[in-house]
Amino acid sequence: MSNFKGYYMKINDCTFNDPPMSREGFKVSPKLVQVTDAGRVASGKLIIKELPHKPAKLEIQFPVMTEEQYRKYYNIISSSMYLQVEFYDETTDSYTTRTMYHTNLTYTPIKYQGREMVRFEPFSLIEH
Repeated sequence: MSNFKGYYMKINDCTFNDPPMSREGFKVSPKLVQVTDAGRVASGKLIIKELPHKPAKLEIQFPVMTEEQYRKYYNIISSSMYLQVEFYDETTDSYTTRTMYHTNLTYTPIKYQGREMVRFEPFSLIEH
């Protein structure tokens, strides 16, 4: 992690460090395999047809946050269906930027340590 700059992903100028994302809350699939068809031939051999494009996928889970922190993150992520996302890829020890779209953005209001807080439910960013 010698090229790690202290953040796992960045959209616009937001590095998502307030609250910081834990390492366990950031998962990268750098080359997602997309299967178009699969089946077995008469001999029993499995045949799998894949699309040539292997997009990156990020699985994101933020820690519990204040309503203000949630609104900031939500406004950035929901600003467009397609986002320019810079993210850290440990397999190459480098940052890369991809156009990605997000899955459904859902939250749950909760009480945490006696305070009104928000849990931003896990979601994915998938390369377009």
